[in-house]
Amino acid sequence: MATSVAAVQTTPDTSGLPELAARLVTSYYQKEYDPLIEHLTSDCLFIGAGSDVSHGVRSLAETILANSSIPTYIIRDASFRVIPTSSPLEAVVVGFYTIYSDADHKMLSSEKQRLTVNCRWDGSTWRAYLVHTSNEWGPLDEDVAFPAKASRQTYRYVQDILRASKIRDEQSGESVALPVEEGTAFVSPAQIVYAEANAKKTVVHLVNRTLTAKLLLANVYELLPSQFSRIHRSYVVNRNHITALSGGEAVMTNGDRIPIPKRRHREVERELSRRTA
Repeated sequence: MATSVAAVQTTPDTSGLPELAARLVTSYYQKEYDPLIEHLTSDCLFIGAGSDVSHGVRSLAETILANSSIPTYIIRDASFRVIPTSSPLEAVVVGFYTIYSDADHKMLSSEKQRLTVNCRWDGSTWRAYLVHTSNEWGPLDEDVAFPAKASRQTYRYVQDILRASKIRDEQSGESVALPVEEGTAFVSPAQIVYAEANAKKTVVHLVNRTLTAKLLLANVYELLPSQFSRIHRSYVVNRNHITALSGGEAVMTNGDRIPIPKRRHREVERELSRRTA
């Protein structure tokens, strides 16, 4: 009986894997590779959506270097889930998402991608030993017919994202300096998903980590560039990290849902849909 209780207690939790997958995919396509590499086994097999196949972290690093000219991409409509396996120390994450070329790309393009990740518990964290992506390529242009799964409304929505992203890059290239317990943290605004008031401090949720700034939310908001909106008295969101507005909430790229006050819902919806600076 004691053995079975111990086994239950040491069974690793898989509930956070879908959210982790969303964060890592987002950081990967923003060319922030460290969070992904930190969650791979040393001999991980990485099969890209194109012709790239890498075996091991060193091989993947070489592939990343060879593809350094590839632009950044915006992630939208990400959805991941865990598939049960026969071993409690193994997990499979599958899902779908769409990538759109960012403002630094001359051609607006879209890919609907599928992701499969095989993970193994190493005693302290989950690590991927197989990552496989595949896609159907679909370039979008004003003079080209739209694919069945990409509506004109979506296209215009993404165009506005790209305009805002371009202005962001031109006007807010510098990092934001935030006072934290250890000193000062220098943060790229593009990596901030949202900021949340916590008494007289602010919890800043980044793509791959969270930090607490010793400032009121209002003071943090003043430091941020124009792609940020205060949609709630307790929240400031990065509009470029919103995937959807659903049920009176803003759904963020990391899976978190930010409440929108009912009295302000239409106002916020108009502001977010414009995607202007």
